[in-house]
Amino acid sequence: MLDGWVAKGFRPVDRDQQFLLPVDMRQWLPDDHVVWVLLEVVGHLDISGLEARYSLGGAGRRAYDPRMLLALLIYAYADGVRSSRQIERLCRTDVAMRVICAMQVPDHTAIARFRQRHQGSVRELFTQVLLVCAKAGLGRLGTIAIDGTKITANASRLATCRRQWLQQQVDEIVEQAAAADVAEDAAFGAADRSFDTPQQLRGRRDREERLKRALAEVIAEEAERGLDAESAAAKEREFIERTRCGRNDVGSRPIGADAVAIAEARLQAAQNRLSQEIALKRERIEVMREQIRRFEAGKGPKPPGLGRFSFDENKGREVARAKRWVARADQELKAAREHVPSAPTEPPAQPAAATVPGGGKRGPRREKAKSDRPQVRRNVTDPDSRPMQGADGGALQGYNAQLAVGSDGLILSPELVQDGNDRRQLQPMTRAAMTAASLVHQARCTGGCLTATGCCIAPSRPVTDDAGAENVPTDGCGKPACPCLADWAGTLLFDAGYWSEENLNAPGPDRLIATGKKRDLPRPGQSPAPLREDADAATRMAHRLATEEGAALYKRRAATVEPVNGHLKDRIGLRRFSRRGLAACQAELDFAAMVLNLGKFWRLDPARRSAALPT
Repeated sequence: MLDGWVAKGFRPVDRDQQFLLPVDMRQWLPDDHVVWVLLEVVGHLDISGLEARYSLGGAGRRAYDPRMLLALLIYAYADGVRSSRQIERLCRTDVAMRVICAMQVPDHTAIARFRQRHQGSVRELFTQVLLVCAKAGLGRLGTIAIDGTKITANASRLATCRRQWLQQQVDEIVEQAAAADVAEDAAFGAADRSFDTPQQLRGRRDREERLKRALAEVIAEEAERGLDAESAAAKEREFIERTRCGRNDVGSRPIGADAVAIAEARLQAAQNRLSQEIALKRERIEVMREQIRRFEAGKGPKPPGLGRFSFDENKGREVARAKRWVARADQELKAAREHVPSAPTEPPAQPAAATVPGGGKRGPRREKAKSDRPQVRRNVTDPDSRPMQGADGGALQGYNAQLAVGSDGLILSPELVQDGNDRRQLQPMTRAAMTAASLVHQARCTGGCLTATGCCIAPSRPVTDDAGAENVPTDGCGKPACPCLADWAGTLLFDAGYWSEENLNAPGPDRLIATGKKRDLPRPGQSPAPLREDADAATRMAHRLATEEGAALYKRRAATVEPVNGHLKDRIGLRRFSRRGLAACQAELDFAAMVLNLGKFWRLDPARRSAALPT
């Protein structure tokens, strides 16, 4: 007896016993295990798009069943396992995965190739799962919360390079390839290329293609933003000309412009201004002398300010100010000429270190100077990824994942963008959310309320009254308790990252956009000031958020979409993409969103699940 526990003895552990597991695989897991629900859902999905990519009937071993691999990946993602090698290992040790793959152990290469080969079909599978969840009653559309979260790409932030380095690498690759071709032709003949394996050629070509693509994108963006050498030179010439003319609308100095040329232009403008002030002073002297002559002749009054007036054209307040401008411009010109680097008279003792796309120990990346022009950069590992700012304020190399989530946490539309700013994503995500809401409603519509133009309620076509406001119809098809009224897409909720005048005035459904952080929002309960009839959209939005109804409605945003972002990164483990490229990462995001939606589906009551799946 120990701590009050009494046992008859220990159970025997006989590892030599045969048939320790039941012979029937269906007895390995309880009847209510999630695997059986998953296999049932996958069995009802249309995977003709996946099967069409296989060429059956040829020589060689048989391919793995696509439904089995799909169910295996879904279950692994649900447990936060995304590594193909880890999935292969669990297929040998995990009972649930052994049941899914029916004692087969797919190689990690087969799993990775399946995920890569069928990335174009993931969005279709996500839509099918969304419709299954909608038929089960999920996907409430009273409010739809939209938010973005940054996900790190499969690329190093230190591999983000400027145009000069990319151009240098591309030139070196071309030169090395030409030299290698000449040497190989001389050694083996022009027709013999058998010494290069396909894998070696693929590695060289992939790197060369990535570098050339990144360089082309940098050149195109520089030309679009006016950051190329020609545009920068044109801006510099225009700035210098405006400065020389003494115009006040010259704007800020172009970064990287010639300081000596600008100083010379400012000196020329100051000298011109001094000449103009001296000319004006001469005219005022002549006018004063004429007034004195008229006064002495008794034909006019005494000139005002005669005692303080100076007849020296080089004196006076305006002339003195112009002289100070000339002196200041002359000092600026001397300082600019002193800071001009002189050409080296002797060659460097050691060759310069090779420029690599790293920083610190990895390469001679110097600190950014004020004279450096803004430069476009691209990542050579994943050219589609972009530098962004994470939630903690730090920099990351990744993508911006935009999610539209229903009131019950069902993901309606996941979209991956390269823009780190959420402000430009409101209108595209609104259209995507309304399209998904229409699909959800069509999956639930029984057809009993059809009119001449279709369903009595169409979430993607809001009803507009005479005043221009979009309202929900009160009667639907006229029948009592019209079921389609519950599927009307209500208010869209956005945080302060989507705030802009354009987004406030954009057409579309009703929306709430926060005016600032939670601490900056107006507190409900305090009677807001009366709203003027001519108030702009920003004032109306702030007034609405200050009301009890608006504050309660916006409060649901954080409880709707923020947990989904947390589940996506914590449960699925999608803090960093496994693959590279926008299309591949979009497919990975769609798959993770599909897994989260399935997680809500298999937690439903069995009767609701059975009603959603066709017999």
